[in-house]
Amino acid sequence: MLHLAQAAVAALAILPSLYSASPLDTTPSSSSASLSARHADTCSSKKKPNIVFIISDDQDQRQNSIGVMKHVQELLVRKGTMFEKFYSPISLCCPSRSAFLRAQCAHNTNITNVRPPYGGWPLFNEFGYGDEWLPTFLEEAGYDVRYTGKLMNGQTVDNIAALPPKGLVDHAFLLDPYTYDYWHPAFSSPNGTVIYRPGEYSTDVVAEIGLKYLDDAAKNPDKPFFVGIAPMGPHAHMPYNTENVFDAPIPAPRHVGAFSNVTLNTSRESFNPDVPSGASWVRELPKNNETVIEYITEYYRGRLESLLAVDELVEKVVKKLDEMGVLDETYIIYTTDNGYESNAGHRRQPGKSLAYEEDINIPLVVRGPDVPQGLIDTDSVYSLVDLASTILDIASAPTPYDTDGSLVPLTTSLRDRAKWEGGTKQFHLTEYWVNAYVEGKYNQPNPFPVNSTLKSLRVVERELGLDYAYTVWCTGEREIYDMTTDPDQMHNLASTLSSSSTKSSYITRLHTRLDALLLVLKTCSGQSCRLPWKSMFTNGKVKNLKDAMKKEYDDYFKGLPSVRYSRCELGYHRTLEAPFWSHTLAYSPEKSYAQC
Repeated sequence: MLHLAQAAVAALAILPSLYSASPLDTTPSSSSASLSARHADTCSSKKKPNIVFIISDDQDQRQNSIGVMKHVQELLVRKGTMFEKFYSPISLCCPSRSAFLRAQCAHNTNITNVRPPYGGWPLFNEFGYGDEWLPTFLEEAGYDVRYTGKLMNGQTVDNIAALPPKGLVDHAFLLDPYTYDYWHPAFSSPNGTVIYRPGEYSTDVVAEIGLKYLDDAAKNPDKPFFVGIAPMGPHAHMPYNTENVFDAPIPAPRHVGAFSNVTLNTSRESFNPDVPSGASWVRELPKNNETVIEYITEYYRGRLESLLAVDELVEKVVKKLDEMGVLDETYIIYTTDNGYESNAGHRRQPGKSLAYEEDINIPLVVRGPDVPQGLIDTDSVYSLVDLASTILDIASAPTPYDTDGSLVPLTTSLRDRAKWEGGTKQFHLTEYWVNAYVEGKYNQPNPFPVNSTLKSLRVVERELGLDYAYTVWCTGEREIYDMTTDPDQMHNLASTLSSSSTKSSYITRLHTRLDALLLVLKTCSGQSCRLPWKSMFTNGKVKNLKDAMKKEYDDYFKGLPSVRYSRCELGYHRTLEAPFWSHTLAYSPEKSYAQC
C-alpha cells in the first residue's frame, strides 16, 4: 500500500496506460497608482504576451496533490517555475477568488463568504466590483478576455442574465446549483441563456470550451488574449438536486481506481493524534475511528483521481498552444483557490476552513517567456492577491486603485528586480470570518456550524533560520508554531507565554513581533500590505522579523496594542476588530519606550 506522501512518485509508475508520450518538451511607490500602472509604460511598444490561467478548486500543496499530475509535472514544472510557499488569502472559494479578481486582501473586498449577506456574485456586483475587476482591466489594456468554468459562488441559472459579467468577449461560467455536480454541468453564455450539458463530465466540458476559446483567440493574432479555464475538480461532489451534501469527488470513468492502492500518510504527527491539538473547536474533536478513516481514505483517492482529468486538460492546452505557434509567447499559470485538509490531520474531517498549511498552502506553477525552467522556489512567500497584481503588471494593465499585491518573481527579470529592491516577499496574511466548512458524511464537530473567525500570519525567512505560523482566534486564543521543527503544527508555543522559563522569554518576544506584524496587515491597503515593516520602521532599519527581534526594540513592541476581537461574529465587522494600526504607532528612535 502507498501512503499519501508516496502517491506523487507512485503515480508515474502505476498509471502508464493513462498517458501518452508528449512531444511538447517543447521598491514600490506610495502613490495611489497601482503597481501595474507604475510600470505600464515599460512594455507599451512591445507585443503583449498571452496568458492562460488555469485554476482548479480546493487543491492542496502541503500534501503534494500536484505531484500525481504527470502532465503538469512534465509540461509546467519542468518547463517553468513552481512556488512551494504560495497561499490563499482566505481558505474559501468565493472570497479567495474575489480577492484574486480585485488584487486586494479580503478585508478590503469585504467578500468573506460564499453566499449572502457576506459573499457571492450578487454582492460582488452590488459593491460595483463587476465594473473594476481583472477582466475589465485586461480588456482596457487591449486583451481578448474569455473564461470558462467556475468563477465564484452565487452565479446561478436564475441571475446570470440579470448580472452579466463585463470585460469578456466570451464566457461559459459554471452555474449554481450545477457547479459542483460532476455529471450535470450548466453554463452561462454571452446572450444570457443557460446551456445545460447533462450526463457529461464537467471537467471534460470545461476543457472542450477552453480549447475552443484558444481557437477563437487565434483568429485575431495581433491581439493578445487571456483565457481563464476553471475546472471544478477536485472539489467535493454536490448533486444539483440536493442541498449542502458534500461527498467524495467523482473521477472520470477512465480514471476510476487509478489510486486504489494509496493510503493516508499515517506517519505525520498530526494524523488523527491520540492527544488533541490546536485551538477553539479543533481541540474538542474526537479521535476518528477506523470506519471514518476508511471513508476519508476513499475520499482522498477520489480527489487524486478527479485531478487526472484536470491534468489531461493541462496537456491539451499546452498542445493547442504549440499547434497555434504561440506556446513560447504565452504564460501558462496553474493554481487553485484554496487548500484542503484530507488526511485526518488534527482529527479533522475533509475541509478547508482553518489557517493550517493544508488549508492555505496552494500550488502555483508558471511557464512562459523569461520564466526560469525547472526552478522550485522554496523561499519566497506570495498569495493569489500578489499573483493578480503580477498578471496586471505583465499585461501592462493599470487599475484605478492601488492593489495590495507584491510582484511574484515569475520571470528572471522580476526575480532580479526583487533582489534589487531588497529581496522577495517573506510573509503572508490569511483571514477568515466564516463558519467552519466541514465536508463528507461524518462531518464534525456536532452540531454545526462553528465559528472559525481568525487571522493568521506566515513568516518564512529561511535564510535567516525563521519559519513561523501565528494565528489569533476571535475567542482570544493564540497559536504559534515553529514550522522548522513542527511542520505539522502540533506544538503550540503560545501555550508557554505565561511561563517564566528562558525559552518562554524568547517566545514572548517573538509573540510581540508577530502580533505587531499582524496588527499592520489586518487593515493594510496598498503599500502597507506590501511593506508592513516599513509602516512600523519608517527609517527602513527593520526589514524583516530577524531585524525586529533585536532586543533594543523589546520595549517598543511591548507597548503596541494586541490584535484581538470584541466577540466572534460572521462577516467582517470592523468595529469588532479594534484596535487598529496607525502611523502614530510607528517606531521613533527619538522616543523612549521604556516600560514603567
